[in-house]
Amino acid sequence: MSERMEWKIKRIQRNIKQIDVAAYLKCSSTLISLYENNKGEMSPERINRYKQFIEGNN
Repeated sequence: MSERMEWKIKRIQRNIKQIDVAAYLKCSSTLISLYENNKGEMSPERINRYKQFIEGNN
């Protein structure tokens, strides 16, 4: 399983919606979807903030 899929599963298990992650990162939910499904890229800084947001919303 890819790292992206692991983070997607964590996000879903914690009931965090893509739209909430997108609002925090100031990007579109489409970008989050593309990233999680390995069809798009985000900057390393944005990826770190993505992970921090998911970890911080237990």
